[in-house]
Amino acid sequence: MSREELVVSLSSIPPRFGRIGATLRSLVAQEVPVSVELQVPRRYRRFPDWDGTLPEVPDGVTIRRVEEDWGPATKLLGALAGRAEDARILFCDDDQHYPPDWAARFLALERDRPNAALALLGMQAYDAAGGSRERALQPRATRRWRVTDLEFQLRFLWQDLTRGRGLPSPGRRVVKRSGYADIFEGRGGVLVRPAFFPDDVFDVPAPCWTVDDVWLSACVALQGVPIWVQGGYRDPTDTEAEAVDPLCRSDVGGTDRAAQNRAAIEYLRKTYGIWR
Repeated sequence: MSREELVVSLSSIPPRFGRIGATLRSLVAQEVPVSVELQVPRRYRRFPDWDGTLPEVPDGVTIRRVEEDWGPATKLLGALAGRAEDARILFCDDDQHYPPDWAARFLALERDRPNAALALLGMQAYDAAGGSRERALQPRATRRWRVTDLEFQLRFLWQDLTRGRGLPSPGRRVVKRSGYADIFEGRGGVLVRPAFFPDDVFDVPAPCWTVDDVWLSACVALQGVPIWVQGGYRDPTDTEAEAVDPLCRSDVGGTDRAAQNRAAIEYLRKTYGIWR
């Protein structure tokens, strides 16, 4: 793969296979040339009874079989293996509709920040798990509260009035101010290169298995690579796949997603001394 090519990578789970078409079609319809890869493990830890039937995918999507199930981190780790250090990988989720200019946004951002991991959504470790707010890299990305987002609330009301209730929320401009973040969020898309990650990125520790954004962001931090979150864009909108076995709303070992994030961050703070 040449340096100029852009791989868009995502993974999915068997219960969603019949509902990921909208996301895949939005990816192959990007305004800039992309190579779309769907990473599918040969076996799933969460779905041991899966019979091996693969999803149907539109033209332009390649199913890439991977030997290991890294959980949600498979969306990136499946694409990392065997790629050149300077390859460009834009990874995302399987339950979002991405606008046609989505990939082009990242390429434009990369021209100004070629040595940073680039994201459209992100968070700070101190917001998720407390701790010091002091950071060397400034400014810090800040989020806009949903309840005070007037543009979003008006668009949501107009949607209810004109199209009826029960539809996915319209996308909103979540990032109030562009800046650096501790943790990127794959839902909005993240542009990285294999050189941004240490060799042990594939050794996902148990406390981080369900919260891939936290683990992958920690690996980037350990390599000294900054994470830049660009504001001004509306986040992608949910597809019908979002309601099927969403890990972000699942209790794991009696803990919700917020508690899983906190536990993973605390583990990484103690183990690697980051985000203190």
